[in-house]
Amino acid sequence: MRKRKGVIRGKQECNISKGFISDPKFVGLDLSYVATGLIVLDSMGCILEQKLIGTSSKNETEDRLIKIENEISFIPKIMGLASVYVEGPSYSSQGNQMLQMGALNFFVRIFLRKNSVNFEIVAPPTLKKFVTGSGRANKKDMLHSVSKKWHIDFKDHNLADAYGLARMAMEEYKNE
Repeated sequence: MRKRKGVIRGKQECNISKGFISDPKFVGLDLSYVATGLIVLDSMGCILEQKLIGTSSKNETEDRLIKIENEISFIPKIMGLASVYVEGPSYSSQGNQMLQMGALNFFVRIFLRKNSVNFEIVAPPTLKKFVTGSGRANKKDMLHSVSKKWHIDFKDHNLADAYGLARMAMEEYKNE
């Protein structure tokens, strides 16, 4: 993992040197071939890693899956990893897009399972309800609600969704 010292989150400053390597970590994954959002949080909700993983539509689906796998391959090696929350596929997708999103979703699930990573699949309306209070929120609502609720701004909705997933993982872990 890349160290990110002093990540500014609104008025709060995060400094990863305050925590321990073995403290629980939480990952949010918003899957997409165009821009997979990935966020790693520490137990205080500070971002340790954030990535937007993009692939080109000019490439074959298999090559796009391999690129995504390479970019997420560090996840099983995260010290103190508690859980990974992955946004499930949208059931409103149709045709070839539905097949490709299903393939990506199961490809990542299999990768996590093979590497003995604890993960949860979160339905899109469940994530939206957690972040905004409504299961029917749009991308703009999600960006706004993440900013308002946690005082952190993202320019990309995939990162905002990944952050919401990681926060959900963290909060459910703390409530167990």
